[in-house]
Amino acid sequence: MTQASVSDYSHLELNCSNMMQTLNYFSDVLGMTLVSIQWADSAKNAVRAFMRLNDRATISFLATLRTPIDIVTGVTHSKNAADNTRAGTLQHIAFNVDTVEDLLALRDRIRASGVHCLGPMDHGFCYSIYFAGPDDTALEISTTTNDMSKWIVPSVVDYIGLTDEELERLKA
Repeated sequence: MTQASVSDYSHLELNCSNMMQTLNYFSDVLGMTLVSIQWADSAKNAVRAFMRLNDRATISFLATLRTPIDIVTGVTHSKNAADNTRAGTLQHIAFNVDTVEDLLALRDRIRASGVHCLGPMDHGFCYSIYFAGPDDTALEISTTTNDMSKWIVPSVVDYIGLTDEELERLKA
């Protein structure tokens, strides 16, 4: 019997405090398009919107009429991709672009919208820019290089205690 595994993601869903602000940001700043807006059947007095990421995946936003939970940096939000946050919470979302030129064009568009944007940073296996979205959601856009030798760093493998056998099993 073949073991099933996931092949992609369907959507990510983020709570948002202001649906219009969130939709405008992800449309105007990041160039995404709205594909669905509806009552959220899983949450009372809530609306949900989906924006197209690619042909198979979307990002979803949920806005409720409930009393909001305060943002606490380091607990509920990292605020940027380098900061700490509580285990089990979203650290950041990283989107992909095809080229460094696309990355630089988006960086310039983000900055032109008045949003502080750090980078690009050269991580060896990718180039990334970092910025905050609505509700202080930490966001990243990156473009991947083809040098796969930089994706698994031996000193990190040693640091977390992976044996050669465990590493090979995880890669299989």
